[in-house]
Amino acid sequence: MSKEAFDEISVLSAIYCEKGEFELLEESHISISSSHLSRKQCHDLRQQLLDTARSLPPEPMIHGLMLWLQENFSDLIKTSSCHSAELRAETTEETWTALLHLDHMRAKAKYIKLIEKWASELCLTGRLFMGKPILILLQGTKENIKEYIHLQKTVKVDVDSSGKRCKEKMMSVLCEIPQPEEKIMMSTFEVKDILLLDDLKREFDLVGLTELYNQFVPSLI
Repeated sequence: MSKEAFDEISVLSAIYCEKGEFELLEESHISISSSHLSRKQCHDLRQQLLDTARSLPPEPMIHGLMLWLQENFSDLIKTSSCHSAELRAETTEETWTALLHLDHMRAKAKYIKLIEKWASELCLTGRLFMGKPILILLQGTKENIKEYIHLQKTVKVDVDSSGKRCKEKMMSVLCEIPQPEEKIMMSTFEVKDILLLDDLKREFDLVGLTELYNQFVPSLI
């Protein structure tokens, strides 16, 4: 690594990172990862950064790319999300339905907000039923449901008994099935506070998923 590149990295780590947060993984590649972005959004941002890097002079450019990303981040994310929605509207890929079971939530407000964020970014509709049991009902493309489940399992979404952030280790995927064409499709993702089992069953009835309820929910009670 040249002295100029080393000096630039030293300055950037001092500006953007706390002690122990900076680690140089590679010297020659751009990569982006975030627990708050989907893999597609990370991929799109990386591609935009690579395109921008090709237009810059052949010299240390990380600081320039960071400034460019800060200035354009909101527009890039908005464009990526809109493009995903357009693709979903145009695609003929069949819709799938998934039912997930969560054992508990400790940091409920943050956990719920993250679930809603992922559902929105992945163009998924459905319901989060808050009660006993806690259920997540999703509808969307098979690929996007797989991506949601991946995020749910790998991102630190809750806190443990000591208050430390932790991954979801007690989620179970009850089913992932193609949605029959004649069935009702949910048009939004909503959070429902359910106190009574009769109310929970009624919610499944309203979206034409009574059979799904009968097959998987009673065994959780």
